[in-house]
Amino acid sequence: MSRFLAGMVCGAVLLFVGMHYHVVRGKQGVFLVPKISNNLSEVYVDIRDFQITDWQKHKPLAAAMVKNDQSDMLEEASTSLFRGQVDSLVRGLFE
Repeated sequence: MSRFLAGMVCGAVLLFVGMHYHVVRGKQGVFLVPKISNNLSEVYVDIRDFQITDWQKHKPLAAAMVKNDQSDMLEEASTSLFRGQVDSLVRGLFE
């Protein structure tokens, strides 16, 4: 019975983290980034080798990183153009 309850608690914690956070692996380690909308998309994303096309496919993650002041993890190769696009996207979401 105690194993069942421990499994239920563990599952509930994992579901909560998956619904509310992106687990992001970057060059500096693993980080939790709060999601903008609560869903089970993009729970774990490895951004170590991301290019501009990858960021365009993961716009909710990029917007969450900018909104939560974790944009320093965005790669330098895509900073100028992409950050401008994400900033306008974030402004559009919250205006």
